[in-house]
Amino acid sequence: MYNGNLPALRPEALVLEVLEDVAITDEIIHRLHTLSDNGYRIALDDFIYDESWEPALKLAKIVKIDIQLLSPTQLIQHVTALKKKKVTLLAEKVETYEEFQYCKELGFKLFQGYFFCRPQLIEGRKLSCDDLITLQLIAELENAKATPKSIEAIICKDPEFVLKLLKIVNSARFSLSRKINNISEAIIALGIDELKKWALLINTTQHPHVSNALTQEILTRARMCELAAANYDAVNSSTAFLIGMLSGMDAMLNLELNDIMEQLPVSKEVSNALLKGSGTLGQLLSDVKNYMAGEWAVLNDSHITDSLGHAQEESLRWVQDTLQEINYR
Repeated sequence: MYNGNLPALRPEALVLEVLEDVAITDEIIHRLHTLSDNGYRIALDDFIYDESWEPALKLAKIVKIDIQLLSPTQLIQHVTALKKKKVTLLAEKVETYEEFQYCKELGFKLFQGYFFCRPQLIEGRKLSCDDLITLQLIAELENAKATPKSIEAIICKDPEFVLKLLKIVNSARFSLSRKINNISEAIIALGIDELKKWALLINTTQHPHVSNALTQEILTRARMCELAAANYDAVNSSTAFLIGMLSGMDAMLNLELNDIMEQLPVSKEVSNALLKGSGTLGQLLSDVKNYMAGEWAVLNDSHITDSLGHAQEESLRWVQDTLQEINYR
């Protein structure tokens, strides 16, 4: 339960959880009223209905249900009852694609679980044409000898990618003095670092089997890495963004990260950061993951914690704006 020690974020950027083992006393309800009045959203964790939770339900915005703890009948009963309340339902411990689809059909709007963070390995799975283009493009963008022509040759293999990239370049975000009509001009106008970012963004958001929750998780992590890079010695912001994106590539492609790294000629520093968590890049990625998971206690540096708080707030806004701009499904 809240102990007064919260990171420096606007109240509306935080959700405070009431754990399942908290006794719902008058004191607790009073504290929840205070927090709610101050703009904080309240979530009830691992919720199993009991009459004693009714006062808390009136204040809660989110109810989290561990779908592994309830039988199918109990789950339906809980969802049916909670739909009458003014709460958003969040499914916890979603482990498979089938569970994800089932929970969506029941009426859950938010999701957490292994399914969204790790690859769903499928025996004999081979890379699709889109997957191969993604890896080829990342490899070429990391190639020190890459040219606009070599990058264009890969991008033009995917017509949908071409249309989205041209749309982005010609948007108000870049405010260019003239309209860009082809990929060669777009590459020159953006520059390699900016092109790398948007190439990764577009590829991530157009994978049909990648869930909305996973997409937003990866993009938020990448943007936080980019924004927080200035607080870590000798870390390039573009490389930091790449690290954040690649850290979710296994879940996106349903392949082990080791296997993906074997096909990408990235630097040893980048590879070690992703596979071993070593070096300054590895520390940055670890800090961002811990902050996003609410594991603030393991972040010993208060300056880093504060900077990550600001980075997360900015990243959440950026992700929403970016997905709308790309015309995300």
